[in-house]
Amino acid sequence: MHSYSIDSYERKFTYFAIAILSIFAAWTFSQATKFPWWIDSPSVFGFYGILYKIHDKYLWKLKILKKATFVKIPNLNGSWKGYITTSFDEHAKKLNAKLNISQNWTSICVVLETENSQSCSIAANIISKDPCLKILGYEYLNEPKPSATKTMHTHRGYARIRILDNEKTLEGEYFTGRDRQNFGTLEFKRI
Repeated sequence: MHSYSIDSYERKFTYFAIAILSIFAAWTFSQATKFPWWIDSPSVFGFYGILYKIHDKYLWKLKILKKATFVKIPNLNGSWKGYITTSFDEHAKKLNAKLNISQNWTSICVVLETENSQSCSIAANIISKDPCLKILGYEYLNEPKPSATKTMHTHRGYARIRILDNEKTLEGEYFTGRDRQNFGTLEFKRI
């Protein structure tokens, strides 16, 4: 998994909120245990680390935080099934594809697999500030499977995907690097 950028100020606010909660948790801990002062200071950092990890893996997915607009980042975790079209065959047929997205609040990995190849994201961004337009964009590295045609080889590309239907549908376009010069469409539904 790799980090991804976002277009909102959500992370700045959340880091501050976790810091405040950490100070409160450390103060509560010190009052409850009556430990000496030199144990209290590092406990703020310990609580910050624990709260940060919990938020990064779990809390950001809570629907209540989304409804309260504290979290704007769409949760794209899971398996998606759909198809791609390609300019290689002039968009003549829909090629079955599977998309697997592993995502935390700060990191993501997008893996697209077809009969002939597999691509994995190496950089990504999510645009989510505008509630009517949510986009996942990512650069990928594609590697052909041994059964692929001889003309297919490892290449880079970029995909720009709109997040639709309350995070249940993904639709977009992709294009490949200069030596392949292919482009196409993608459409996926969450499984």
